[in-house]
Amino acid sequence: MAINTPRSAASASAPAALVRAAVLLRALPLIVVGLIITFTADHSTAIGFVMLSVLGLASGASLGLGALRLPSRDALRALHLGLATLAVIVGVLSLALSSRSLGFLLLLVGAYAAFGGVGELVWGIRRRGVHPFARDAIVVGGATALLALVTALIGDPVSAVGFLGAYAIIVGVFLVIAGLSISAPDTAADPAADTASEREQTAS
Repeated sequence: MAINTPRSAASASAPAALVRAAVLLRALPLIVVGLIITFTADHSTAIGFVMLSVLGLASGASLGLGALRLPSRDALRALHLGLATLAVIVGVLSLALSSRSLGFLLLLVGAYAAFGGVGELVWGIRRRGVHPFARDAIVVGGATALLALVTALIGDPVSAVGFLGAYAIIVGVFLVIAGLSISAPDTAADPAADTASEREQTAS
């Protein structure tokens, strides 16, 4: 008699290629904005608003596009759609209210990082060992939450824009590495599956 073993919880996620594409797509705006900030001498409040609006709108587009390619059963789809919504809101506010003070810029960056970072951190912890991106989500969420803490401790535009650029590059590069490291679950390596297969062959 064949023994039916439950499938790994990881099988509930999308194919590895789709998850990888969503993660790599998310990394692109971060790296581009980070490099622009790095090679821009002007780190004024005005530039900070521009860079934050570009990052928010571009990240919203890339997150949304990547999420819509994922099947509805994949938990990463909901996470990326939520992060996309948050990013677009911050991008629009940053663009529309770019004449505001440094304090408002820090408020936007801090709120963006706090809500997005904590949300992703909790998502990763709850799906650790279940989703292939869970461990990487914990790292990204923690780094994003740390950005929120940093913005609460600084009070000059140079530091604010500089930390935003550093965060964007670090997280962007990490996402590229994480995306390229995502692989399909190896069902053949599942001892229970191998045992069931061997028993079926023996019975036949």
